[in-house]
Amino acid sequence: MKNELQDLTHECTAELNEIEQRINELPSLDKMRLYLTNYALMKACGTLEYVYRSIIADFFNQSPLIQIHTYIDKTVRSGSMSATYNNMCKLLGKFDDRWKNDFKNLVEQHANSQRIISASNSLVNNRHLFAHGKAPTASFMDICHYYQDTLELIQILDTVVK
Repeated sequence: MKNELQDLTHECTAELNEIEQRINELPSLDKMRLYLTNYALMKACGTLEYVYRSIIADFFNQSPLIQIHTYIDKTVRSGSMSATYNNMCKLLGKFDDRWKNDFKNLVEQHANSQRIISASNSLVNNRHLFAHGKAPTASFMDICHYYQDTLELIQILDTVVK
């Protein structure tokens, strides 16, 4: 993973840690807790989505054709495809079935494969609830755990895109 992408995940993690400190300082019924939790949900989802798509897009930056760079940037890096396990598999498969199969195999071999797959789905499902005017069901701590677990999926994806 490029340093720029690692920096984004580190910055997001640091921001989630700061939010946790702020939430812990607030009274239990303070509305700001909910706002901070919803912000954390959006920040975590957005960061993970951008990072996994950028890993794939960055691979194609090696091409000498500017048209390929433009196409990949517009369709992959700047497109919209949530950071769920199925979307990651689908995007990998659009470029290389071997990437998709290797990713699936490595995820299946992970000690917590079901947890990291479920975390990616839960994070995105909660973001969709919030984006469509409904209350997310995840607590702030759930969001942090989902973020870390989905980051593990992305790290596996990064080892495959070579």
